[in-house]
Amino acid sequence: NTPHNPSGMVFSNSDMLMLQSCLKDTNIILLSDEVYEHIVFDNNIHESASKYADLASRSFVCASFGKTFHATGWKMGYCAAPAELMKEFQKIHEFNVFCVNHPFQRALAEYLKNPAHYLDLGPFYQEKRDLFLTAIKNSRFKFTPTRGTYFQLLDFSEITDESDLDFAERLVKEFGIACIPISVFNKDFLDNKQIRICFAKTTETLLKAAEIITSI
Repeated sequence: NTPHNPSGMVFSNSDMLMLQSCLKDTNIILLSDEVYEHIVFDNNIHESASKYADLASRSFVCASFGKTFHATGWKMGYCAAPAELMKEFQKIHEFNVFCVNHPFQRALAEYLKNPAHYLDLGPFYQEKRDLFLTAIKNSRFKFTPTRGTYFQLLDFSEITDESDLDFAERLVKEFGIACIPISVFNKDFLDNKQIRICFAKTTETLLKAAEIITSI
């Protein structure tokens, strides 16, 4: 999964070459989740599995119009794969989804005609990330700026010994801040005292949230 949810990490060229090397001479099929493909920051480049010949030959590359065009509730995306894999994919897809309603397909096809709608997403969200991180720089939370997605991890280990589940619940009840505890993503619910914040919000909301976060 790159750009990665929840960490915001973006796979590099060397990461992808290592992955390709690991899979060489195996029968492993790669499911490459690239739904945040256009949300990459700081001159990083999205390295799609489709750019690497051996990976592309064994990959299902999944992407999301919902993530790209701020319409996540529409639940519309796409998948690319070699013909022999896509033939098998379609056998399952037909019974799981069948099709997406026609008006949404027409609307997104119209939006795709202007490349700026997706090519400008990186700068758009980086501005929000930078605004938010600047606003919380004096808080007690620790962080490494996310490289991609519209999520930022915050380390609260210097604030409380609570579990991330308990802390996330308290943030909602006492401070009005909604977040996701990272342990729910981890094997065996490993708790590294981190929460995930979404900064795909208006400037007003981000600054209000930052004010609250800085007060904790």
